Amino acid sequence: MKILLEILGILSMLTIMFVAIWGFIVAKQTYAQMKYQNYLLEKLTQNIYMLVQNNVSISCNGSKKTNEIHDDSNL
Repeated sequence: MKILLEILGILSMLTIMFVAIWGFIVAKQTYAQMKYQNYLLEKLTQNIYMLVQNNVSISCNGSKKTNEIHDDSNL
């Protein structure tokens, strides 16, 4: 009976170690993927912000030029 308990204890310890090691590996890979996704999301956000700023500056410059053209036509 004592040997059976020792064998069950060893098997349960090995099972717990196996699950813990694989859990750590999966968690590490998941963390790496999340970091990569956050990096890509940050780059995407920066590029969208730059495009919006360029679009706003172009439309502001375009509206100033059209106002100048309309102002010159009044002369």
